[in-house]
Amino acid sequence: MPASAHRRHPTPLLEAEVLDLFARVLLAVVFLVAFAGKVRTRQGFAEFRDSIAAIAPRLPAHLVAVAILVGEACAVVLLAVPGTKLGYAAVIALLAAFCGGITLTIYRKEAVRCRCFGAGGDVLGPKHLVRNGSLAAVAVAGAFVTTPASWEEPLTLLTIAVVLLAVVVALHVLFTYGLVARVRDLQERSGPPRNTNLPQPGMVIRPFSVADTDGIAFTEADLDGPVQVGFFSVGCGPCRTLTDALLDNPPAARFVSVVDGDPSDPDATARLVEKVSGLGRVVVIGTDDPVLSAFEVMAFPTLVHTHGGVVTASGIKLGDFAGVPAPVA
Repeated sequence: MPASAHRRHPTPLLEAEVLDLFARVLLAVVFLVAFAGKVRTRQGFAEFRDSIAAIAPRLPAHLVAVAILVGEACAVVLLAVPGTKLGYAAVIALLAAFCGGITLTIYRKEAVRCRCFGAGGDVLGPKHLVRNGSLAAVAVAGAFVTTPASWEEPLTLLTIAVVLLAVVVALHVLFTYGLVARVRDLQERSGPPRNTNLPQPGMVIRPFSVADTDGIAFTEADLDGPVQVGFFSVGCGPCRTLTDALLDNPPAARFVSVVDGDPSDPDATARLVEKVSGLGRVVVIGTDDPVLSAFEVMAFPTLVHTHGGVVTASGIKLGDFAGVPAPVA
């Protein structure tokens, strides 16, 4: 062979290196986002810890949460090192543990929300098993094709560069997201005074009576302790936003949803009723129902915190209750 000839890898080996690169970048970004989402805010970590307590009540939730965070961080670091399968092993171990917890939750038919990426998330179900199973398949494929690293090979250096670049970009996106969320929070806190059209703290709820979806009467007598009442309307965009926020952060007190139904669209009414039923009792009313006058509700959505039949706070979004005393169960 002439001295000028260059040694080239066979095509299958090159394809294996590309697959290894793809798997490392994908998994490193996913686990970095998951790690950052849990530690970005105290609420994110607290909700993640609480979800572990709900899934495995016999385990020390705080220690398990910290162990998972350490495992995710180690997985990201190890994935950036080409030629080693330790990163893939860490990913597979974590995903196996996650799938086990999800399977246990589904088997027990418990409504536990996914906190894999911090605050928020849907109720754990089959789709989360599919997601984690797909990521595990990528990790297995990457581990299977991983070849020993040679620092003289361009793809080895490319793997390191791409993984590190992906990590930097992901961190930048998370930082930007957190900055935008902080700016919005400051804007809300420095906004105009509370809406005077809302039920005002100290107002006594007038007598009313309306049947809930189970046919049981809901009256002012049911407001004997801390109770939160949400007023929502079919087709109302802000109502959808508020109900999503409430489902993500379930109220501590008893909750009653009053739904202004749309007789011309019973399916939409049924969907909204089903959605808010996860919060507690549901009442479906028509236009100008007396219960609206009893609470002095003039628009949708309206969220009213009461205690002993007296309004303690009100607003149209959860941010309205920052720093406002609210009833607790």
